Parts: sequence; C-alpha cells; structure tokens
Amino acid sequence: MIKHLKVPDNRAQEAKLFLEESKALHDSFLPIKKKGYILWPLKFVVDGEIVECEGIKSTRISRDYRLRLSEEIRNIAPRAFDIFGDIAILKLSEEALQYSKNISEALLESHTNIKKIALDLGVKGDFRVRDLEMIIGDDNFVSTHKENGFEFNLDISKVYFSPRLAMERKRVYDDAKSGEYVLDAFAGASPFAVTLASKGCKVTAVDWNPESERWSHKNFKLNNISESDYDFFCSKIEDILTELSLYDRIIMNNPTNPLPYLKDLSTKLKPEGVIHLYKIVDNDENFQISDYLDLSYKCILERVVHPYSPMSSLMVFDIIKSVSNVQTTNQ
Repeated sequence: MIKHLKVPDNRAQEAKLFLEESKALHDSFLPIKKKGYILWPLKFVVDGEIVECEGIKSTRISRDYRLRLSEEIRNIAPRAFDIFGDIAILKLSEEALQYSKNISEALLESHTNIKKIALDLGVKGDFRVRDLEMIIGDDNFVSTHKENGFEFNLDISKVYFSPRLAMERKRVYDDAKSGEYVLDAFAGASPFAVTLASKGCKVTAVDWNPESERWSHKNFKLNNISESDYDFFCSKIEDILTELSLYDRIIMNNPTNPLPYLKDLSTKLKPEGVIHLYKIVDNDENFQISDYLDLSYKCILERVVHPYSPMSSLMVFDIIKSVSNVQTTNQ
C-alpha cells in the first residue's frame, strides 16, 4: 500500500511541482486519475488529504536527467529547474558549479524540447530580473513560453516573468469574471494581465521597467487583446496610485518586497474585491495579514505556491473585505 496526496484536477500540475521540489513525489509509481481528482504517490507524508491505496508501478523510462550523471555529480545536481520556452534555467550550488557543463549536457540529452541551458545567479536590481549566464547555447535569452492556451514572448534576462506561476494564473483566471476591473501592480511581461484581459476584464498593468512595457504590448498583441481592453503605465506603482480608480481585483506579484505597498494598494480595492498578494515567507515565520491591514480586510485563503529555498516558500494570500473562514493548504 502506498500513501497518495489527493488533489483536485485543477491543482494537479501545481501539486506535482510542489512534490517534486520537496522530493516527496514517488517516481517509481504512477499518479492515479479519478473523476475530479488525482492521487499523487508519495515517498513521505506531506500536508493535505492523504489516501492510502495500492500503488501503480511505473514501467516508463525515467526522464530524470540526473541518471545520466556519475553518482558523485548526481547527488549534487538539482532535481528541479525552470523551463522558459526552449531555455532551461538552472540554480546550482557552489559545489555543483564546477560540473555545470556536465549537468547541462545531461539535461539536453534528456529533454529534446530544450535547446539552451542558462545559469540563474539570482534576482538583481530594482526591476526584479534574473542575472543569467548561458552555459550552453547562443547568448540570446528571448524565447516564447506557452501555458494555458496563451503565449508569452520576452527576453527573460531583461523583464520579470515566472514560469512557475502558470497554475496560479489559471486559478486567478478561473476565479475572475468578465467585466471586472483589474490592477496588475507589478506586471513584468504582463502574463496575469494578458490572461485576465482575455476573459473580458478591463486591465490596468503597471511596471516601471521600460522592457516590461515593450514586451507587454507584444504579448497583448500576440494573444489577440485589443489596445482598447487594457492600459499599460510605465511607472512605479506608488507614483501613479493617486491617478488610479478602484478595482475589483488587484494582483500584487512582487514576492520579495510586497508589504510596503499593501496598505496603499488596499485603498484601491472595491467592496468585496480581492487582492492576490504573493510573498516569500520563511518556514518559521508567523506571517499574518491582520498585522498590516485593519479588520475590514480578511484573508480568505493562504497557501504555498512552491518552495523558494530550503528555508522559505512562495505563498499567496487572497484578501477581501468582510469575509471570514481562512482556508490553509499547500496543494
């Protein structure tokens, strides 16, 4: 008998990513698909609804690129990595850096959809862009990322974009209603804004990175969004706040530093509107929305989006007015 994590269909891929990054996914067994939900096989128990049942042994050849490496390198090579279009983005420990070429070649051999391998040296500067160094491939970081029926074309070294938020964008899209007024306060390449505009929302996207403005307009056009259905302001959000109206939904995707903006942005929320706040939270941190907003604002959902480091996770907090009953989950 194998323990499984039970998740609804619309959270399946997000749960898989979380389990892979936390090394809890038992890849010797297959997921079990049922009507409306999926059971992911576990190596060890995680938070969530656990179901114990007979596991289905996998007979597939593993795509784990690390199996192509020597045992010495395999033990320090990262299991998880980002894929942006045809570019794989690796974070390597100091110990693994000397083997970056070996690791990259193994990754290319295992994933035919990947053409380039880049090393992620961390987020830098006021524009929150990744400091990237190409390990294999020409020094061009422009690619096209496909998710949920949308395409996003951009230079990943010049504008903020997170492939790992694909399921979050789908969740927010499913929650939104046509006709809503939406503020994307830290838009980056505008994946949230594009997604919501496609549903009939009236979107205002804001980012002070000129590259964000350039690629955002390209992405609205690429996804057949008319210029009349969105506004883009190349500005710091605090500099334009007094000119903005009220919104049904506000996206705060600035996970490393959202709190200085929370109170001011909350004043732009309509009654019964929602803020989606993304924040890096330390594992031992007791973060509470009530410490930053008055009692007219309630957090109705908080959950782990994905691990960020061994000691922290990216979390999302859905905040509205006059609603109680917080749901807490990491699925």
